[in-house]
Amino acid sequence: MATMGEDDAPELPKKSPVPGQIDDSDGEDDIEDKVIKIVVVGDGASGKTSICQRFAKESFDKSYHQTLGLDFFSRRIMLPQEMQVLVQVWDIGGQSIAGEMIDKYLTGANIVFFVYDVTNSKSFENVGDWLSVVKKNLKGSENDVKLVLMGNKTDLEERRVVPVDSHRNFSNSNNMMPTYVSAKTGDTVYMIFRQAVADCLKIGLSRAEIESDIDIVQGSVIEATKVGGKDGVGDTRKVHFVEDKDTAQLSRSDQSRNTS
Repeated sequence: MATMGEDDAPELPKKSPVPGQIDDSDGEDDIEDKVIKIVVVGDGASGKTSICQRFAKESFDKSYHQTLGLDFFSRRIMLPQEMQVLVQVWDIGGQSIAGEMIDKYLTGANIVFFVYDVTNSKSFENVGDWLSVVKKNLKGSENDVKLVLMGNKTDLEERRVVPVDSHRNFSNSNNMMPTYVSAKTGDTVYMIFRQAVADCLKIGLSRAEIESDIDIVQGSVIEATKVGGKDGVGDTRKVHFVEDKDTAQLSRSDQSRNTS
């Protein structure tokens, strides 16, 4: 894996404000965005990148591509009272748990998603290690960081090895928002991102508003940037988003009622 230097930090979208602040610059559309930074951590092959791609681009790649260093995604979403939020998603490679850059990746985070594979018990056990690393590096942070436990691959329910009770108990013990998703089918992905952002901004969503995200996806992709490839050089992929139906169904868990 190519080691990222301090000068290899991802290039954010043009005129991107600081996470948690409002952009009052004069852009082409004169749009003011609230900015939320989400950092996604977890073991390799747990589906982190697939979740990010599903949220940002409404797509799923069946082939596995190991994240080397960092993948970066951005997307605007709408919240009640016509609040527009620019969601910056930092997808951290599984090897980064022991890397020198982890503290820089976490700087300014508002939300951290801890992703594991429900069919892989080791990936769930290692969430504890990721949690320790995150807490160590966020110690003293001014942000009140929201922690989200995310069990992925619910489409493989017949192969589940991590009990629902273990998921619930771990999240309760560590003050985490318990969630389940399927990056493959899109099951609840957008709903959870939007709900976590709303909670972070202390904006209440009614049950009807939460469940409406199951059927309708709103937002626009800004860009997705990959950083830290084999040659250490990132590439930018411009993508376009068209409003579409989200085929997600409510998870069997009561996550839509767990808004904090």
